[in-house]
Amino acid sequence: MEMALGRRLAAPALALFLLVLLLLSGVRPILVNQGMDLLFRLRGPLPPDQRIVIVGVDEASLQQYGQWPFARQLHASLLARLQGAKAVAFDFLFPEPGADDAVFSAALAQGPPTVLAVAPDGGHGLLEPSPSISGYSGIGHIETMLSGDGIVRQVFLGERRGAPAFAISLVRVAGESGKLEDGEATPRIINFYGPESTFLTLSYRDVLDGRYSAQVFQDRYVLVGAQALGLGDSHVTAFTRISPTPGIEIQANILASLLNASFIRPVNWLPLTLIALFALLPLVVWPLAGERRNVLLNLSLIAAVAGSAFLLFQRHFFFDYLSPLVFLLFTYLFYLLQELVNAARHILHQARALDRRLDERLQLVYHPHGTAIAARKRSTHALLSPAGIQDHLDRLQEAADALSLQHHFLENLLNRELPPLILWDSESGEPVFANAAFRDFWQAFAARDGSALPALADFVDHTKPRSGEETRLQSGGKDALPQLFDLQVRMASGRRYLQGSMHHLFAPGTGFSGSLVLLQDITEIKELERVKDEVVSIVSHELKQPLTVILGYGQMLSEDLDGPTRTYAQKICSQAERLNRMIRDFLDIARLESGRQQMKRFPFPLQRMVAETLETIQTAAVKKGIQVRQDVPEKTTPYSGDEALLVHALLNLLDNAVKFSAAGTVVQVSLKEEADRFVLQVADQGPGIPETERQRVFGKFQRGSRTEKDEGFGLGLHLVHQIIEGHGGTIEALAVPVGATFEIVLPKAAPAAETSTQ
Repeated sequence: MEMALGRRLAAPALALFLLVLLLLSGVRPILVNQGMDLLFRLRGPLPPDQRIVIVGVDEASLQQYGQWPFARQLHASLLARLQGAKAVAFDFLFPEPGADDAVFSAALAQGPPTVLAVAPDGGHGLLEPSPSISGYSGIGHIETMLSGDGIVRQVFLGERRGAPAFAISLVRVAGESGKLEDGEATPRIINFYGPESTFLTLSYRDVLDGRYSAQVFQDRYVLVGAQALGLGDSHVTAFTRISPTPGIEIQANILASLLNASFIRPVNWLPLTLIALFALLPLVVWPLAGERRNVLLNLSLIAAVAGSAFLLFQRHFFFDYLSPLVFLLFTYLFYLLQELVNAARHILHQARALDRRLDERLQLVYHPHGTAIAARKRSTHALLSPAGIQDHLDRLQEAADALSLQHHFLENLLNRELPPLILWDSESGEPVFANAAFRDFWQAFAARDGSALPALADFVDHTKPRSGEETRLQSGGKDALPQLFDLQVRMASGRRYLQGSMHHLFAPGTGFSGSLVLLQDITEIKELERVKDEVVSIVSHELKQPLTVILGYGQMLSEDLDGPTRTYAQKICSQAERLNRMIRDFLDIARLESGRQQMKRFPFPLQRMVAETLETIQTAAVKKGIQVRQDVPEKTTPYSGDEALLVHALLNLLDNAVKFSAAGTVVQVSLKEEADRFVLQVADQGPGIPETERQRVFGKFQRGSRTEKDEGFGLGLHLVHQIIEGHGGTIEALAVPVGATFEIVLPKAAPAAETSTQ
């Protein structure tokens, strides 16, 4: 959890670090200023304050009155035209005495309250009006504050070297000092009402010529200043990015902001608050939402912040909205980058795993078919590099080719090599796939119903179940068919017997489950079974009875005759007995293979079975001079099996051991109980079994190369093998230096016996 929290904190931390670097590099003032200018342009001009009139020295005035500066007598005449004004302000400097200062001073004394402009002198003083000028009501500095980009945005309303601001002085001389705001020492953001000529602007010439009545100036603030560009008193503002605004109009905006208390007030705490809130987004919101929702959320936040900034600005409040938005942008970009890195890591991991699977699958597909195409070796290029991506695309193309090859192989296999096969959807019972062999079969089998593939329920109606499956077939549905069932088909070529096998399939991840049926034509097998049954019947009844008669008369002759004749009779008895054993083993094998020999499973002690079997073989062993030893525990866990068949199997092994062992040798029988099985061994010191014959010695009619030609028919060990396998066990001939050793392994959890209905 700590690692997950650290990963989520990484994006806002990096964004904050980058933002701090930008702010330290001096970018923040640019963001603040540009953001403010944008709001000015979006807001547009405001209705001008009708109390303010500008009298501008324009190009026409310069043409009318000649070289600048004008004679101060003209200013005196202008003041005479401005009688009735609340206050007048001259945005001109008068630092030097003039010839007509007396006239100008008299006009100042007789006219409305007038403020004269002052400015810093480049040192520590002011360029004040010449001492020869008097009669004015006050002075005010006309200094404004330029931003780093040369645009006027702020003004200092406090005193400069003892002189108040131009607008402050004007309000004071007008007797409206109550309009002044607190905190005049703090620079104020000018609320620009619009571009040039937003306020009522009159030509200096036209006013002096008397083209406007005194009513125009009644109770108004009249600002007199330079307006012609050639006079050099102009600056760039938020509204005039191309053509500068005359200084007198900037002073008019300052005065309007003062009179209406409409200076733009900064809200400094809001950007930090927004940054803190945005820092929580990668921790809480973004991981829980999808990518589309995150994009919509971010766009909504940007719109909300920008809209809030605009609404507040209309109410004369401003906050640095671009810094939080830049932080939000950085945070989201870093978050996306982090997610992309995580996704790339995941893709890289999956791609590497896919590459390994591709290698394995390509080897499986290509190599078995002996094609010249080999699986591509793993590239040394980075997976996400252009070369690595190309290599991966090449590998995917190889995989597509391999799949195509496999598809053709499977198609040929299903349609040309396999017997009839059909797949149904287990839920709907509708056919999904059938190979060509099944289509041909069904068309011949159900010609009356047309060639359409059958549904599962329709197919069930044509099946003949094995014993005990009738109820499942009648119920229908996906589990209607048993694992094995039989079909008897009447076709043009005659009656055919088919055996069906049912397999239930499930595809993980897709939810598909199907029922697969594979049909095998067992007509020939049925015929062979019929012939086999006839042979078994003949052997059992027609051969056994005369053989018993031959054996009985042969034994009688061997007892009554002497000399060579008796030897002949004994030879007849020996061969008859040998043939009788062969018939008995043949019938036992036939019964086991056909399922007619039922294994009766009852618990019994194996050590008892071994002891009884040794007693049976003891006479033959003593007669031949062979010692039979046993290594058997006194007590074992009861084993559940067919004792008679196991005795038959053990007796067969012991009989062979005695038969093929020389006089004076030992036959060893051992029994060992383990946790989950019994191990029984029969070892002799006879000629043994060659290594090349150990694997096939249990086959039918397989005789060892060291066996005499008149010793057995190769059925005994095969019968033993059938008995042991029927108990779920194994038997093998071990590799030993002397003689032969057979090892029988019987699991304690023996499989249930199968019941035949034939």
